[in-house]
Amino acid sequence: MGKIFREDGRTLIVAMDHGLFGPMPGLECPAETIKKVVAGCPDAIMTNQGIIAQFAKELSALPSVIWTIPADATGVSYVAKAVKLGVDAVKIGVFAPFAQREKYEAFGPIAAACEEWGMPCFVEPVPTTDKGEVLHDVKSVKIAARMGAEIGGDFLKVAYTGSSKTFKEVVDTCPAPVTIMGGPKMESDRDVLETVKGMVEAGGAGVAFGRNLWQHKDPTAMVRAIRKILHEDASVDAALKELK
Repeated sequence: MGKIFREDGRTLIVAMDHGLFGPMPGLECPAETIKKVVAGCPDAIMTNQGIIAQFAKELSALPSVIWTIPADATGVSYVAKAVKLGVDAVKIGVFAPFAQREKYEAFGPIAAACEEWGMPCFVEPVPTTDKGEVLHDVKSVKIAARMGAEIGGDFLKVAYTGSSKTFKEVVDTCPAPVTIMGGPKMESDRDVLETVKGMVEAGGAGVAFGRNLWQHKDPTAMVRAIRKILHEDASVDAALKELK
């Protein structure tokens, strides 16, 4: 965990596990994107097994690497593989309505295996509507975060609730460090940075952003801007100067 989180208790994770949906814009050339992201000095990249294996040299420049594994009971065997692969944590996630509770409870065996192997477990519990729309209301996010921690997540990735005041409720009722997901690319750089600032003010532990970083016209600069808020407690205006 000490390789993922800095002394300030925060982390900047770049989520690059979207390739399972095909070569998304910004991820067409993984080596090029990794190079740009690494130049911004994030704390970790989260990605899939194939990318970790093929670009081990490029990823070795980072403090830590997180492997996204399947979120079901059969994924237990992946924890031992993660140790052999040399990653610093495994991430499991589910996007589902709370009514499908068995999908969330499937985290349990994987979290137990992580504990046995000494492997940090990064849990992403994301409640949705029956149509698959992500729920951002504070009640839903609070339940999801607490569920992820109770099941055994060492740190969590959840949806942002829209304000520091409401997100503080999530942080205050969850015993594990809470980071936020970025979701679809936001309308402006200021929107991204204000979201990060709100998370910090609420006592959150960091971000695990994907499209809002590697789909940016300058991924390196955007990583630096977010890092400035996370690790230097800079203002949004000060962070925006990294993008000029």
